[in-house]
Amino acid sequence: MNKILSDFVKKYFPNSKSDLFGVFMERLEKMVKSSGYYSMITQHAWMFLSSFEKLRNKINKQTIVNMLHLGTRAFEEIGGEVVQTTAFVISPADYKNYSGSYVRLVDFENHKLKEEKTVAVIEKENTDYLYTTTQNNFTKIPGQPISYWVSENLIHLFQKETIADYGFAGIGMRTGNNEKFLRRWFEVDAGLFNPNLKNIDSQTNSDKWLPYNKGGEFRRFYGNNEYIVNWQNNGNEIKKETKKKYPQLGDNLGWKISNEKYYLKSGITWTGVSTGKFNARKYPNGFLFDSGANGLFCYDKSKENYILGLLNTKAINWILQLINPTINYGAGTIRKIPVVYNEDFKTKIDEIVNILYSGAHHNWDNYETSWDFKSHPLI
Repeated sequence: MNKILSDFVKKYFPNSKSDLFGVFMERLEKMVKSSGYYSMITQHAWMFLSSFEKLRNKINKQTIVNMLHLGTRAFEEIGGEVVQTTAFVISPADYKNYSGSYVRLVDFENHKLKEEKTVAVIEKENTDYLYTTTQNNFTKIPGQPISYWVSENLIHLFQKETIADYGFAGIGMRTGNNEKFLRRWFEVDAGLFNPNLKNIDSQTNSDKWLPYNKGGEFRRFYGNNEYIVNWQNNGNEIKKETKKKYPQLGDNLGWKISNEKYYLKSGITWTGVSTGKFNARKYPNGFLFDSGANGLFCYDKSKENYILGLLNTKAINWILQLINPTINYGAGTIRKIPVVYNEDFKTKIDEIVNILYSGAHHNWDNYETSWDFKSHPLI
């Protein structure tokens, strides 16, 4: 969208401004009488992303009659994992307790197979990928995602505690110029790099480069400690350039230098963009964190291992596919993960996580990519 269209959409369609297809969804709802229907095929982002939560709130006051959740590779011309689509029929009327039909085709690998599986549903063959549910269930899940395949038992879990009750999860810094302010740790003078800074008060002029969480490949419990950021004089150079580039921010740089009070504090991070399994890691004091590797900081540090262990389970991978089946795992999504805390299991879980963390730490340090590398294990 150019600026004229973008400003128009923000003013008249604030609930769907994130993407033009969302605007069309709102517009069609207004054009169709309550006795009519509208049908579309769109990207499936509106079903899950937090930026479309207000739009989902409006749609859940209408009636989704049926849906073909197509996922990736629904079209021969479009490959890859990024474009994920859904087709649906909606009535503007709110039919109470109506059970909509949802055909889940996301696990079928190409457009031909998706077509065959759809025909099988139409011909009323016995299928395990056809779901029926009422939209009222969606409103019981944080953010109201269109997670039509969720069981009643799991819906009840979302009525209890979540990650947000155990810690703060938030986005980190966007330097605005990574080429200038980021380096690999081995690219700078070792005398200007401090991987063990405890807090900002102990920083000296020689502590120019500090560890920086930036996502990376799949690793659980520890690792991917490769990047460093120029945070000399408490990030003075980054802040100065940010003010120059975004004068409208004034002295409030929170939009770019986000959640600064958590910088250099130990916490949990994860790979924010991944087509694979979710993976979380613990890191010590002295790190800053990125927009692509958000941070989670437990209110009670004694429960950090419990939360880290939970985040690295198969169950959480499955739950994430319910509340946000995209390749993006932002802090807003992580905050919604349900937590079943059991004090009786805490000691045992602490022991298991400590072993896994120690093993992951040792494994990472066995290679020259670690700044704590001493010698190769085979030598």
